[in-house]
Amino acid sequence: MIGSVFLETLKQTWKQMIYWGIGLAAMALLIVLMVPLFDMQSVATLLESFPPVILAMVGIGEDLAIFTTNEGFVAIGFFGKSALIFAVYPVVMGMRISANEEDNGTSDVLLSLPIARAQVMAEKFLAYALSMVGVVVLIYLGLHVGVVLGGVELDVARLAEVTFYLIPLMVFVMAATMLIAVLVRRRTVALGIVTAFVIISYMLQTIGAAAEGTVAESMGAISFLTYYNAGEILSQGFIWPHIAGFVGLSVVMLLASLYRYEQRDIAV
Repeated sequence: MIGSVFLETLKQTWKQMIYWGIGLAAMALLIVLMVPLFDMQSVATLLESFPPVILAMVGIGEDLAIFTTNEGFVAIGFFGKSALIFAVYPVVMGMRISANEEDNGTSDVLLSLPIARAQVMAEKFLAYALSMVGVVVLIYLGLHVGVVLGGVELDVARLAEVTFYLIPLMVFVMAATMLIAVLVRRRTVALGIVTAFVIISYMLQTIGAAAEGTVAESMGAISFLTYYNAGEILSQGFIWPHIAGFVGLSVVMLLASLYRYEQRDIAV
C-alpha cells in the first residue's frame, strides 16, 4: 500500500525528531539570550584586531559589519561552525534507511511483503526528510522563544533564511549517507566512510576559507559545507544556485541508491 512505509517510519521517528529539535532549539535559545551580554561595538573592535586568517577559520568573512549585529552574533554563534552538529541527525537517519535493517537481519522480512524495494527506500527517505523539516522548525521556534524571553531585538525574518537553509543541507547529507550505505552494505564500514566524508569536508572548508588565494581555497570549494555560509545568507538571503545544487545532487543520489538497491542482493 502506497504510503504505509512512510507513515510507519514517521511513527517510529517522531520522538527522535522532538528530542533532537528541542535540544538544538535550547542551544539556539541560549545563544539568543547571550546577545544582551555583549556590546557589539566592542565586539567589532575586537574582531578588527584579528588577522583575516583567524576570522576565516571561525567562519567570519570579510564583511565584519554583518557579524557585529545581533543577527550576526546568533548566526556565527549557533549556525556558523555548528554544521557538524547539524550533520549528525541526517547521518543517523540515512543509516536507518537500509543499513541498520540489513545489519540486524530484519530487512528481508520487510522486503518479503508485496511492496517494491524502491518504494520502501523512497518512502523512508521522504519520511526522514519530513522529520528534518520538523527539527528545523523547532530550532526556529527556539530562536523565537529566546527573543521573547530575552527581549532581544532580532530580525527573525533574516534568521529564518539562515535556519531553513539547513533543510537542503541536511537532506543532502542524508542522501549521501543513504548512497554510501547501499554501495558498501556493511553498517560499520558505511558509517566510517560517511563520518570521514563529513569531517574531511569540514576541514577542507575551514582550511579553504583561511587560505584565500592559494590551492587550498580551490580545495575548499569541494566541501559541501562551503555552500552553507551563515554570513552570506544573512547578507544575500537564500542563495538559490547553492540550494538547487543541494537539491539536484540529493535527487541524483536518491535515484542512484534506488537503482543499486533494486539490483543487489540483500544481506540477511
